[in-house]
Amino acid sequence: MKRILIAGIIAVLTIVTVESLNCTQCNSLNNTCNSSTASQCSNDTNSSCTSSMVNSTLGGNITLYEDKSCSAEECSEEEKVIAAFTVHVSDGMYFQFASQCCRGDDCNTKNASAPSLEDELGNTVCPACYGSNETSCSVKQRKCYKEERCVDIVANFSNGINSKTLVLKGCSNVNGSTCQFLSASNHEFGGITFQKFDCVDNFTTLTPTPPKSTQTTTPNMGSKISLTPLLLASLLLFKLLL
Repeated sequence: MKRILIAGIIAVLTIVTVESLNCTQCNSLNNTCNSSTASQCSNDTNSSCTSSMVNSTLGGNITLYEDKSCSAEECSEEEKVIAAFTVHVSDGMYFQFASQCCRGDDCNTKNASAPSLEDELGNTVCPACYGSNETSCSVKQRKCYKEERCVDIVANFSNGINSKTLVLKGCSNVNGSTCQFLSASNHEFGGITFQKFDCVDNFTTLTPTPPKSTQTTTPNMGSKISLTPLLLASLLLFKLLL
């Protein structure tokens, strides 16, 4: 009887502990996340906290999107980056995305960060464009930085009431495992759903033009040498005839 009572108390304490997870919860489509405080997660989203961020200069304007929330999925580490990449559309125009999970109360206060940008050009050329709330965009060619590949993305931003769709093509430093993960199905990260995520390596590769070889013409000395005896014989014949 005593063992049953102890087991019941442990079970109750475990439930209380699970239900007491607190995470910062905000979505910048509604309001800024600057001064947001942690609040208790619901019973069905009390496994971990998440933080997702978009930093974009598309259209010439700096736009920051943030979403911090509770999640039903377990985070395998104290803090783990789920996905992070940058897409370049043109010089000075890019789209950065980063998402991470964490364990523990109010662990998602800071934003996830995208990997550092590469600044040395490579030989890959990709179609590049973007469109907001459109199904396609007008493509231009973009020469990529080293370690970048071509991507074709359709992302939807939603807060449950309003939504925006972004069509995006360009050069990205997204790694192979993230490409495989995001292309498998509609993955949702705190209000951001990637409806399409295609990666292409070496869409067009510029091969450097080899330098033109300089050919030098060597005089045909054999023909000159062969003419000399003929000339001497002609002179000798001319003297005999005189």
